[in-house]
Amino acid sequence: MGIDTSIPVTSTVLTSEQYAESKLAAKPDDGGLGRDAFLTLFTAQLQNQDPLDPMDNESFVSQLAQFSSLESMQSVDNSMQTMAEGMKSDRFLLGANLLGTNINVPGRYSELMEGSYISGKAKVSGNFESLDFVVSNSDGKIVYERRLENVLPGDLSLMWNGKDLTGEQQPSGKYFLKLTATDNGKQTNIPVSTAQTISSVKWNEAKNEVLVEISDGRTFSLQSLEQFNI
Repeated sequence: MGIDTSIPVTSTVLTSEQYAESKLAAKPDDGGLGRDAFLTLFTAQLQNQDPLDPMDNESFVSQLAQFSSLESMQSVDNSMQTMAEGMKSDRFLLGANLLGTNINVPGRYSELMEGSYISGKAKVSGNFESLDFVVSNSDGKIVYERRLENVLPGDLSLMWNGKDLTGEQQPSGKYFLKLTATDNGKQTNIPVSTAQTISSVKWNEAKNEVLVEISDGRTFSLQSLEQFNI
């Protein structure tokens, strides 16, 4: 018995033109299968399926589910990108509002400006017999020193008015603050942080964070700073 050729049978094999078009549509900008490419391939598959052996319901539903999942993922991705841009703007605006603000940063040196003073902070972790606060200039010469007694554990504020022990005003420039604790004849250096002025703000694209530059040229992450001074 011969085969009835009166019913046209559509081949499931794409023509060279259709294949080229589907490959072009399937090439997304970001290396993944995009929404338009998925629809192009899915439509081509439906148009070129064998009418005598069409796609079963399970396969059809499965591909629709894939499309729905793709749509959801793209929607979430777009929402996350929008949220990230908003957070970046908010954090950068916060940093910009801090321009000119004094902050305490690690490091025991600071710039003395004319008619101003130098301040610092230290964390005292124990009970010591005494604490010696010393200020020296860039040449290493001690210009001020003071012994502190009965200091309780916790945050300690330090300040120097810019004058030496005789009351003479010292010139503008870089000065170093040192705090030494004495207990049972043993001396321990306590780290000192000094007040600096935020001079510029920039965005670190690699780490997604705001960087602030202080008056002495050093740069810190905004989130690493602990104290801002009014």
